[in-house]
Amino acid sequence: MAIRTVDDYTVRPAEPYKKYITPSSLYKGNCARCTWMSYWHNFQIPANMALQQHQSRLQEKSYDGIATQKISSELPEGWTSLFKGKFASKPISINGVETRWKFYGELDFLSENKDGTYSIIDGKVSMKHDEAELVASYWTQLEAYVFMLENPESGDPKKISSIGLLQWRVADAIDMSHSIHGFSVEERYIPVKRNPKAFQEYMERFIGYIEGQFPRASTECRDCEFLTTIGFYKV
Repeated sequence: MAIRTVDDYTVRPAEPYKKYITPSSLYKGNCARCTWMSYWHNFQIPANMALQQHQSRLQEKSYDGIATQKISSELPEGWTSLFKGKFASKPISINGVETRWKFYGELDFLSENKDGTYSIIDGKVSMKHDEAELVASYWTQLEAYVFMLENPESGDPKKISSIGLLQWRVADAIDMSHSIHGFSVEERYIPVKRNPKAFQEYMERFIGYIEGQFPRASTECRDCEFLTTIGFYKV
């Protein structure tokens, strides 16, 4: 069986493989080529995140139903709920023109605040120290959640008053008993400033990548660098 090369992924089919934009895919959306191949051909390099996902699920359970002030005094007063479940948005418009694309996905926490608004809290298991770097990686994902909740495909919209990241950073190992061991986790809540204008500009570029022809790879994309190294891309 012949090994597939990049030439097999350069032609745009009649319809994209993916019908929705997932907020989590915005994390790697700065590489036009990876974005394009993902949405038209479902091409991606699998990541082994089983342990990280398991840690996230365990952490998330412990925050279901607690007061927001126990997480951070920077959050509006309210109650946090684990908000798992897939839902979709209305179509995304670019320059006043409705596109074929909608957001579809799930968020971690949604707090209902005393003033009737809501706050989005996204849990992240991450070893990053730099707060600004963490925000730069995930602010677009948070803005996508805002769009989904304020512009739902069905049901009533929710007014979002704040967004932020709840980071869990593994700190040390703990001996709990003879046969049970655990890890201590450093926690911090990072409020993220809303920037709808920058997000609209970002989505204009993102959807532009998808709707265009086969694009150039980003010079900073590690996946593209790896694929070039193994000979997938022609130099």
